[in-house]
Amino acid sequence: MTTTHPEGATDRSAESLKLRSVLYDRTTGLPTYPLLFDRLRGELENRRHLGVLHVEISNLELVESLYGWQVFDRILARVSEVLQEAVGKELPSLTLLGINGVAGDRFVAFIVETVDGREADNDYLAEADERLRATLDAAFDVEEFVGMSPRLSFRTGHALLAEDPFYRFERQVYRAVDEARTLSARREKRREESWGTELKRIIQDSAVTMVFQPVVDLGTREVLGFEALARGPKDSFFEMPRAMFALSRRVGVAVDLDRLCRDTALRDWGQAAQVGKVFVNVLPSSLDDPAWLNGGVGALLQSASIEPADVVIEVSERAADSEADRFAEVMERIKRQGFGVALDDVGTGYATLTTLEKVRPDYLKLDVSMVRDVHRNLIKQEVLSALVQIAHTIDASVIAEGVESEEEATALREAGARYGQGYLFAAPGSERKKSYEH
Repeated sequence: MTTTHPEGATDRSAESLKLRSVLYDRTTGLPTYPLLFDRLRGELENRRHLGVLHVEISNLELVESLYGWQVFDRILARVSEVLQEAVGKELPSLTLLGINGVAGDRFVAFIVETVDGREADNDYLAEADERLRATLDAAFDVEEFVGMSPRLSFRTGHALLAEDPFYRFERQVYRAVDEARTLSARREKRREESWGTELKRIIQDSAVTMVFQPVVDLGTREVLGFEALARGPKDSFFEMPRAMFALSRRVGVAVDLDRLCRDTALRDWGQAAQVGKVFVNVLPSSLDDPAWLNGGVGALLQSASIEPADVVIEVSERAADSEADRFAEVMERIKRQGFGVALDDVGTGYATLTTLEKVRPDYLKLDVSMVRDVHRNLIKQEVLSALVQIAHTIDASVIAEGVESEEEATALREAGARYGQGYLFAAPGSERKKSYEH
């Protein structure tokens, strides 16, 4: 039997879907604050106040730029899952969850009453605040997220929501949420100031070390050179370079840290047995460092018995996203000094064909997201073939980063990538051989 639907019913269904799209966040499945206003107002009719817990992810603004929007969304979805699972456990059953907007990234738990039916006061909220932050930390202490740098952490804060007839209710909700967020922001600021002091001490004491990872020919497994990778003090927040550089930009010492890492890499390379070229990561802003112009780098190379031709300066493709002409001019100046140039993170979509043609780097280093499981992904293979053709046109060689399996290495080689780097060949360390056999 065929069922027909009145035209009005279809219109109402479409309107309902449209309304849901502006009131519910698709990634987390949570309602935005406006959808909770009536319920919150109703709960306050017989209570003096409700509890407000605010949850925010530290360093989240870095996640999308470093790991991509898919990881960003997966983190938000996981936070939502943890919060929903916490209701009835770490949070009372009478808790309403919301998010600050469609495609939002901040969460709120409105606590109607405690487990024993009492109104939530500041002491209770402070304890709930700590429990919830510990639950979130534990939920993200898993393989999928634990290796991220800077490591994910959570800012939580609390406040009380009370109705005042002199003020519009909706504004009172937002004011309470902002108060809870301000509390967490103050904590974060104190922690960041402490980290900033520690980072400045690391730079002052030159407390960074270098490890080296080989770049090998995918066919012969002979070594082209080694990439120098910085490490901060062992077992500290700053051990991995992403954490150091992420904070260095905030506290205004990025160029100082970059200079320290560059000089340490060149000194360490000169003091050990040299095999091929050394790839040194440099921030684009550091290329305007007077050391490049007044001979400081040249003097360092001379004292370390290193020729500029044996040094490849790596700059991220992300730097080519703006001021392409200026970027190309700076890179050309580096090339005239005799250095090789590598464009890193290729495949993340930042550099345009125009930029590649202007810069004409010696090497294109494929981002690990392009390399992972490339032998199983036809789309990646098509993109890889296109990048190899572009590299051939500008007389550059392709280096694939993050190679972990023979299958990946074979697919990369067959597509035209000449070199590879990754755990299949060797982990970053101090050993420097001339070849890494099958």
